[in-house]
Amino acid sequence: MRLRLAVLLMVLLVAAGLRIGGIGVQSLRGDEAFTARYWTAALAELSAPDGLAWREPHPFGAFLAFGAWVRLAGNSEVALRVLPALLNMLGAAAVYASARRLFHPERAVQIGVIAALLWACNPYLIWHSQDARNYAMWSGVSAVALWLLIRAAERGTRRAWLLYAVVEIAALYLFFLEGLLLALHGLYSVLVRRRALRGWLLALGVILIAQLPNVIQGVALANSGYGGTRGSAVLAALPNFWAVLLLGELSAPAFGASVLIILLIGLLCLPQGLRAFFAAALLAPLAALYLVSTRLNVFDPRYILAVVPFGALVLACMAARRRAAFSVGLAALLIGVQLWALLPYRAPDYRKAADWRAWAAFLGAQTTAADTLIVTPADPASGATDPVIGYYYSQPARVLVLPYPNADTEAFVQAALAESRAVWFTPTGSRGEAVLAALTRFGVLEGEFTVGQSFRVWRYRKR
Repeated sequence: MRLRLAVLLMVLLVAAGLRIGGIGVQSLRGDEAFTARYWTAALAELSAPDGLAWREPHPFGAFLAFGAWVRLAGNSEVALRVLPALLNMLGAAAVYASARRLFHPERAVQIGVIAALLWACNPYLIWHSQDARNYAMWSGVSAVALWLLIRAAERGTRRAWLLYAVVEIAALYLFFLEGLLLALHGLYSVLVRRRALRGWLLALGVILIAQLPNVIQGVALANSGYGGTRGSAVLAALPNFWAVLLLGELSAPAFGASVLIILLIGLLCLPQGLRAFFAAALLAPLAALYLVSTRLNVFDPRYILAVVPFGALVLACMAARRRAAFSVGLAALLIGVQLWALLPYRAPDYRKAADWRAWAAFLGAQTTAADTLIVTPADPASGATDPVIGYYYSQPARVLVLPYPNADTEAFVQAALAESRAVWFTPTGSRGEAVLAALTRFGVLEGEFTVGQSFRVWRYRKR
């Protein structure tokens, strides 16, 4: 018992080290800054008739979690990212505990340790764990809900089912597509633990009643015109999803197909009573995401991140099937591939986002309240500014977004030059050729600067 606890503690320390190490190295990307600036508002503001909740395709729980966290820990880059990292760490313990209940005692510990290590070292999970969004949080809580389902199905007590229902409700409030996992939970009750079906149906009733706010929000989002921000369904890319989800983003030829073949072989290594369920768990969420992506641009592995425990358990079961030397060798190979895929994220030249810190530090030191800072929109069609600008730079200069839809760029540039000590221009989205042309025509160039590796800044004054 002590040895098992020591091994599990070691795995959790590995998971913590890989998720916390370097967590503040990179500047926030746009979506993270959006979380910091808008998800953390008061719930009354978010849920107002014109509030963000009716346009942003994430449930109330994600807003509440980050809102409560920043009030406790602050909204620095590290603080924002620590919450996903901590919740995602729970998944390592959850897959270990799930293996202890799913497999024969003689192999359960070995399978659990390998599966927990595959979670701990997973580069895709690690990347999202250092990202101030809800995907890593969801996958960690969802893994705990899976373990509690297996536990409740064995024990059959009201307390066990209630605990499962509470955690599953939390997972559903972190990300809408947890509904795919909820369907798999029902399938588990039908295919593996049929005697637990009645208990699961009662828990399902509690879960569905608690989803009323999610249903109201989902109906509003369906009528909001949201079309997704990733990509549309591409059948040929689907096999690569499991490779990304389990071992990382590698560009090796046929990597995705190889991982898919290994998973199919791994299904044969499972106990016969689990094969149908795990086959459905590996295939059904991908198929569902593909179908959804024919209507919305959401074709991305992150949207099914919570299915990682099923793949990790299949790989771990295959690795633990034979002699110890084979088991250690295969597990080491799989984890080695994961760590290899993690290396690019740790390289000195890796940039998750532009060096917004250097950009903000330069402008903060150079600009005054009498200046105007012109930035270009991240989305020229709507004129939306990249959220990182407001996160990293809020003063002293007045910020103007150009070009803006239906706005006279030249007139705005002339007015800015006339009213300001200096006008600073830096493209932060579109290139802004029209802005630069207007500044050149109506102003006098006083300086041109390169900031970091990504930004150019011009300073103009009126003629």
